This record gives sequence, structure tokens and C-alpha cells, in this order.
Amino acid sequence: MESAKDNRSQSPGSVDRPQLSGGVWFLACAILALPLVAVSVLGASPRLALLQYRSMLVLAANHLVTLGWGTMVAIGSLHQMLPAAAGVPRGGDRLMPFQFGLYLVGVTALAAGFGWHLLPLLLFGGGAVFTAILLAIGRATAVLMHRTRWLPSLSYIVVALACLGGVSAWGLILVLNWRFLFWRDLIGPVGLMVHLPLGLIGWFATLVAGVSYYLLPRFTGLKDPSKVHPRAVLVSLSAGLAVTLGGVIVLPAGVRIGLLLVAIGGFLYTADVVRFLHAWPKKARDITRAHWKVIAAETGILSAGLLGWTVGVLPGDPQRWAVAGVSLFLLGWVTLAITGQAYKVTPFLIWYYRYQLGMAPLEVPRLEAPYWPPAGGPSLALLACGGALVALGVLAWSPAVSMLGGLAFFAGAVVFSYLLGYSWLPRLWGR
Repeated sequence: MESAKDNRSQSPGSVDRPQLSGGVWFLACAILALPLVAVSVLGASPRLALLQYRSMLVLAANHLVTLGWGTMVAIGSLHQMLPAAAGVPRGGDRLMPFQFGLYLVGVTALAAGFGWHLLPLLLFGGGAVFTAILLAIGRATAVLMHRTRWLPSLSYIVVALACLGGVSAWGLILVLNWRFLFWRDLIGPVGLMVHLPLGLIGWFATLVAGVSYYLLPRFTGLKDPSKVHPRAVLVSLSAGLAVTLGGVIVLPAGVRIGLLLVAIGGFLYTADVVRFLHAWPKKARDITRAHWKVIAAETGILSAGLLGWTVGVLPGDPQRWAVAGVSLFLLGWVTLAITGQAYKVTPFLIWYYRYQLGMAPLEVPRLEAPYWPPAGGPSLALLACGGALVALGVLAWSPAVSMLGGLAFFAGAVVFSYLLGYSWLPRLWGR
């Protein structure tokens, strides 16, 4: 962060604008393009209720949500946050325009390749995304090699980045196998059952949990770190992922054991989030706190679902439970984790750079206002209901309910994208 003296030396026009890293391109694109991602979710939602989860339209929507939304936000956020967490100066922005352009073109080509069933586009898009992700991992590795401290969150980030590299490499292998068919078993469940745990558990769940252990103490002011258990959660998630992947490849019984470990980690994490919520200042309404209440509930539901599957008590088709769980995880849990933090990070940048409050950076996110923008509540309600209704439609065999969820998700995405994206554009273009 620049000092107040440094900012006063800038021109009046530049003081009005936050000094952001190159990762802002990823963040801005993800927020501005979220309504387009939501359109794909709306189109795919009825097919999910029919269990057509391997149709091209669903695959296109899935990769837009995971790569064009979740991973794009994560890459931009890590570019800004990781140096601060590791205690090193921020740098390495020169390659960011190239990395962003390559990633954006790759995601667009990949989605178009799925939508139009064009293998050349899939190969090009998969290769471009994989290359851009390697650049992001390389930069993160360079930051970690020069770290001056090691926080528990950094262990999460290391595991998550390793899984990001693994899931992107595996996805490229799957696309190449579609074209050249050098590994017949990958056409069946094996290919998907490796890809999904690496992406959902190894990348998204581990990263969101790790970042929350870094950010939530700053939002809540929890004084006693011994009340939460980040290491136990990381061990449960990592061990569960490793055993699950081993079960897919070697011994099928290992899948249940691995997912049981993941469920245990989920329950531990739910308890920690509840502790953070209890320590959260309650002097004023806080939109981020409201998000974390929903996230805590969804974490418990998803963990209970995993536990129920491992012990065999879930009624009906296990595939329906799996598709419903993935839908709630991506459209609810991951999306709300991203949108909830955005309300803190955006005012933080404006307050620190523009208004020069003269406060320590740790104290700025705890300010009471304006943490409940008028459109924040409807956006939260629509996004939360959207993911839940899509999942419910899958379980109820109801394309109509799933489509209603897709509509709610789209409406919430439009409100959120306008609130934190498009409404800022006139301010950025002018003074």
C-alpha cells in the first residue's frame, strides 16, 4: 500500500482512482461478464434436471462458471493478495496483459468449442487456458520463494494452485483424448471422476477456505486464533482429495473414504465460520456477514450430503444427488464467497486510496458503512435462491424448477454486475 504522503504527491485526477495491480483485468472482466455466464446457466439448467450433464450446452456453461467466473476472479485476487499474505513487495505486472488476453481468448474458445462441438476450438482454448494458468502458477511460485512469513492460508494456496495445475492439465488431456483416443478409459467415468474432485475440492474448496482464514479475521476482529482450526480443515480436505483420487484410479472403495474425510473437513470448516460470525461486530448491518451466514448453511448442507452419500443413506439416484450438489456448490457456495468478499474489497480500495482515512489497513474493512448497498440484499437473495432452486429441480426431476433457479441466478448476476461493475464505469471514464 502506498503511504498518504505518496498519494498526496499524485495529481488530483490520479488520487481519485485506486492504484490497482494488473490482476484487476481479471476481476473487472469476471464481474462485467457475469451476466453472460448466467445466461449459459439459464440455458443449461433444464438439462441438469434431465441429468444431461454431459451435453455440450451444460459443459459450456460449466466451464464458463468455473473458468470464466470463479477461476478468473481467483487469479486476479491472488495477484493482489498473495504478495501481501507472503510479506513481499508486489511486482511482476509486465506479463499480466498477455496472460489476461491469453486466458480470456482461451475461455471464450473453450466455451464456443463446447457449444458448437468443434474440437479444434476446444484444443486451442484448452491449450491457451492451460498456458495462462501456468503463468499464474509461475508468478505465485516466485512470490512464495521470496516470502518473509508463512501463514496457514499460504499452505491452502499452495495446495489449491497445485490442484489448479492438475485439473487444467487433466482437462487438456481429456480434450486431446477426444481427438486422438489414446486412452479409452478416459471416455468413461474415470476421466470425469478425476477432473471433478481436483477442480471442486482441490481448487475451489481449498482456495476459498484458505482465503477466508486470511480475510475473516480482518473482517471480524477474532482475537484468539486458537478458536479456529485451519490446519485440521486443510489436512481433511487434502487427505480426502488424495484418497478419493486414489480410489478412482486404484480401489473404488477409497472414493467413499476420501469423500468422508472431505465431509469431516466441511463440518470443521462450518464450525469455524460460525465462530467467525459470532465474533463479527453487529453494530450495523453488513452485507458480507449476510453472505457468510448463507455460506455457513450451505457448507453444512453440502457436508451432510457427502456424509449421507458415503454411508449410503441418500434415497434415489446417486447421480441426481451428485449433480445437485455440484450445482449448489458452484452456483451457491463458490459464487456467494466471491460476491460477499467483493463488497469488502471494493470499498476498502476506495477508502484507503481516495479518502485517506489515516487508519491501519487491518482496521479499514471493519468500518460499519456503506456495507449494505440498497441492491445488495436482492442480489444476495436471488443468487442464493438460484443455486438452491437449480439443485432442488435436479432432485425433484423438474426442469421447470431448475429453470426458475436459472432465472433467479441470472437476475442476481445482473444486479451484482451492475452494482460492482457497470455503475462504476462512468466514474472511471470521468474524473
